Amino acid sequence: MNKIISYIGFANKSNALIAGQTPLKRTKKTLHLILVCSSGSENLKNLAKNLSVKHNCQYLITSNNLEDLTNIKDIKIVGITDENLSKAIIENKEML
Repeated sequence: MNKIISYIGFANKSNALIAGQTPLKRTKKTLHLILVCSSGSENLKNLAKNLSVKHNCQYLITSNNLEDLTNIKDIKIVGITDENLSKAIIENKEML
């Protein structure tokens, strides 16, 4: 899990992390990965699915709390805009 936390931290520091429903709906950037907290509502999971179709990217439901992974309070959904970090997270998705 430390690798995933590092990758998400790198995305956050490089402004490649979009946190929250509204910013994700409004973004003009290309998303490469969407992460949804398992404790999120069904509507939120449906939003992630719809956004993944719109942006032609993968979405993952995390078994760990997304707040712990991102260090952002009350967060249930994030998008990653960096392609390489997204690939690295997907390759290590069993740690989520």
